Amino acid sequence: MTAMWWWVWVLLVLAALAGVAALGLMLWRSGVRVLRAAGRASETFGAAGARAAEAADASVPPDTSPTIFDDPADLAERVADLRRRAAARRAVRRERAARTWQAWASGPSSTEAWLERRRAAKGTRPTPRRRPPSTSASPGGGGDHTRLP
Repeated sequence: MTAMWWWVWVLLVLAALAGVAALGLMLWRSGVRVLRAAGRASETFGAAGARAAEAADASVPPDTSPTIFDDPADLAERVADLRRRAAARRAVRRERAARTWQAWASGPSSTEAWLERRRAAKGTRPTPRRRPPSTSASPGGGGDHTRLP
């Protein structure tokens, strides 16, 4: 009888060792995956940092030096150039706003037209109507309130 208990304990210890080995293997594989993902992330962040550094080096800050002794004609030309660029940006913004307002105002009803354009863009069909709840009791006796929609 004592020999049988000895075998039970041997089997229990072997099963525990197998479980520890499986856990160790799983942790090892997870660790390797995490380190690989960290390597890919560091490469991505390194490339993004390099691009950001290039963009920062390439950008030229505007001239903010004192202009009290500059030629007034040059200053007037500079101000006129700044105003032309601002007017061009303003025109682009107004054009974009006009297109948006036109798109919103088109159609028989702006909401219906928007919904139709959205459905056409997404390629979706109208949502189907829900079936009315049945009057028969379900086999569980819970009625319709226990079914998922």
